[in-house]
Amino acid sequence: MILNQGILMLGIAVLAACNGPGDTAAQDSSLPTLTPTGTATSVAFVVADVPPGIPAYDRDDWRHWTDADGDCQNTRAEVLIDESRAPVGFATASGCRVVSGQWLGLFTGTPVTDASGLDVDHMVPLANAHRSGGWAWDTSTKRAYANDLSYAGHLIGVTASANRSKGSRGPEEWRPLDRGYWCRYATDWAQIKAAWGLSVTQEEFMAIGEMIDLCPPDARLETFGSLGGGLVPPVPTPPGLELYDPFGPDRNCGDFPTWADAQTFYLAAGGPASDPHRLDGDRDGVACESLRGVP
Repeated sequence: MILNQGILMLGIAVLAACNGPGDTAAQDSSLPTLTPTGTATSVAFVVADVPPGIPAYDRDDWRHWTDADGDCQNTRAEVLIDESRAPVGFATASGCRVVSGQWLGLFTGTPVTDASGLDVDHMVPLANAHRSGGWAWDTSTKRAYANDLSYAGHLIGVTASANRSKGSRGPEEWRPLDRGYWCRYATDWAQIKAAWGLSVTQEEFMAIGEMIDLCPPDARLETFGSLGGGLVPPVPTPPGLELYDPFGPDRNCGDFPTWADAQTFYLAAGGPASDPHRLDGDRDGVACESLRGVP
């Protein structure tokens, strides 16, 4: 079997927040919504290879930078203003183009004061979004994605060299030099992909999980996968209602009358991260696949 679907369970301390992609989201309910800080919920995304025969990526289709609020400051300027640690300087008295400030290039931890030394990077690059499903979007959705200011991790200031190094690659091929940023990088990447309905490859899925393992326990996303076409979310059983104590005596698949009972117990005991009862022999995120009711 091939892993083709995945679940992310957001921990109680999500690292960044938003309510939807820009001002447009308030008017268009078809656009995605990301998880507010402090909310415990789950987000699902498809794990799949890039389909053959999709249209070629054309950067011109993803119009940026726009000035959505008409204040003469385009998306790039808005990001630079928001991320600067000191008041920014403008090229002219009109206050449109940012030329100076105090930034920390997030992929490298490099201090920057000259705005020309910073690129505003799409956390999930446009070309990556294209091959992950964005190729099928209409022009307005591509524009909304390319200029999304509502989620702090969607557009970030990074050094030009770091942006060139990253290119359109995902976490399976490229990671920030600053290892201290890996937790935030993986969390933002996963949130954005899930909210916009973009797929991830199997290698990408595993790389996200590896970096999330480095997060502090109270800010960690638990990663789950499933096999064979059926999406298997963690079973939301209230504490204490499992058939057995997840931290009690060892159990095997024969102890459970149905697969749902076994999966509930397996996840409560730690799921794929530990599996102390060894209920998931092939480590695919699904316990006791021989039992009645398995998807």
